[in-house]
Amino acid sequence: MTDNTGENDALRAKVADANQQSRQRLASTSGNPPEPPARRCDECWDIKRRRAAALRADDRQEAARMTTAMGVHQRRAH
Repeated sequence: MTDNTGENDALRAKVADANQQSRQRLASTSGNPPEPPARRCDECWDIKRRRAAALRADDRQEAARMTTAMGVHQRRAH
């Protein structure tokens, strides 16, 4: 298996940039100021990374644990 973390981070950055540009274009046509991007939750990203790693390793039990952990985290933190 190859580690695509850098590629995934680069893709996320491109998507975030495209979304920001879209918000700015929409705001400029509607007269509303663009919303600032929300700060990502570090714990959410950690759980996502751990689940993705488990799936790459075909560790379904760990992937299931991370899915549960995300649900609990979402209810408690967000």
